[in-house]
Amino acid sequence: MSKEVKGRPTKAALEATKDMTKREQAAAMKEFRKRLLLHPSSPKLIEKLFTTAFDDEAKQQGLAMKLLADRLMPVAGFTSDGKQQNQVQISITGIGSTVGSTNESPSVIIDGSSGEVEDEDG
Repeated sequence: MSKEVKGRPTKAALEATKDMTKREQAAAMKEFRKRLLLHPSSPKLIEKLFTTAFDDEAKQQGLAMKLLADRLMPVAGFTSDGKQQNQVQISITGIGSTVGSTNESPSVIIDGSSGEVEDEDG
């Protein structure tokens, strides 16, 4: 009769995860999230995490605060562009051609946000 071992996984077990396919990894993560969310002690864990983060005398206060900040306040929400998507603009200019009486080259602008193509000269 084998005894179920609790605690950290062995190095061999950790190495075996490298051979898992993306689908197997996704299924394992889905199962892990389900077990974590449905575990009867999950509310106590969350409460303890917040209590530790707000307790100035707790030795692990900084770690608890970092964990909460990383999960509750994603960095993307605090960047200068926020939720705006970066736009790509490509200018294509002809070589040696002139427009009107100036030496301007005709160009086409492809705007990545709208997907439309416009002539710059009109």
